Parts: sequence; structure tokens; C-alpha cells
Amino acid sequence: MINEILLRQLYLYYPKNICPWNEKEKYLQTSEFKRLQSLIDFFDSKTNLAIRENIKKEFEKDIILKDFEDFSRLDSNQDRCYTFYLNVFEGGELYSITLYLSILVPYYAIRKGWHPPEPFFSKSQIEELEKAKLDKRTIDELISDIEIIVEEKLLYNKMPHVLMNNVINDISFGDIYLGYFTMFNAFFNNSII
Repeated sequence: MINEILLRQLYLYYPKNICPWNEKEKYLQTSEFKRLQSLIDFFDSKTNLAIRENIKKEFEKDIILKDFEDFSRLDSNQDRCYTFYLNVFEGGELYSITLYLSILVPYYAIRKGWHPPEPFFSKSQIEELEKAKLDKRTIDELISDIEIIVEEKLLYNKMPHVLMNNVINDISFGDIYLGYFTMFNAFFNNSII
């Protein structure tokens, strides 16, 4: 049921059965693309910056989460989401938490990533940073706290994980061909999650 509701929403912004690679001019002239583009264009404004700053304020009271960085690139990559990024050290390893907030529907997604710390951090620097860390929450506990803030303060719902990689065969956008465009791509950006 939720899948059908989300698909109806997507068809407002993405033309059916027109690939932007093969039929670019036709794609650019559709009302769906124009609707999506006007929404994306809105995010070049000062209002967009104010919205992102207000989102960041919801995390300011948390000793770790206050360091979320705004990686929203709506103006250059035509993302369909706000993106916030945070590096976290745990057990001598460098991890990241990326929070995606859709601009099309009130849904969010979180990605936890592992990164090689070198060349940015030496092993001794990591050990020092972990010893100095006042907050001992694990990365999974931090993610849980992010989810609480996003759901209770920002009123977003978590995108059902089972839908994230569902391929929507009849729509496409940017550099993704028809038959490869996922629900995550449609609501957030052209990354693979």
C-alpha cells in the first residue's frame, strides 16, 4: 500500500517512460520535470539556507550531533534531499553518519559508513580523540538518537528499508537510466545506499 502511495507521489515529479539520456529534449519539456526542477531551483534561495540552519539547530543541544555538517548540494547535483554528515570514531575506526531528509515527502534515511582514517588521522591521533571523548555512545546509539530528533522534532518518518532499493522501471533522472532508478534515488539523490 505505501509503495503505491509513494509511486503516485513520484509520478508528479518524474515523467513515465522517458529516459533523460535517450530523449533529453522530450524529458526536459515534461510538466513533471518542470515541477521537480522548480522545487530544486527553490533551494538556491536564502530561504533554503534558513531551513537547513533550522534543521541543524535541532541537533545543537547534543554534544556530538551538534557537529553535523551541512552537505546539502541541491544547487549543484540536483539532489532531492537535505544532507547532513558527521564523522565518528569508535573502537579505533572512523565511521560516518549521513542523514538524508527528502524535499519531496517527509521521509528520511540514514547511512552508516566506514572509512579508512589515513591519511587524515594517524593511529595515535585517533586514540587521543577517543580518550578525550566525553560522550561514550556507540555509533548505533547515536543513530537511534538522531532518529528520535528527526521524528519528534522535524516530524519526518523513516523511509521503509524494504522500499529503499526497489527499482522503479518507468522513471529515471540525471545519470540513471530507466530500469535502474530506485526509490532512494527518487526521493533523495542519485547515490547508491
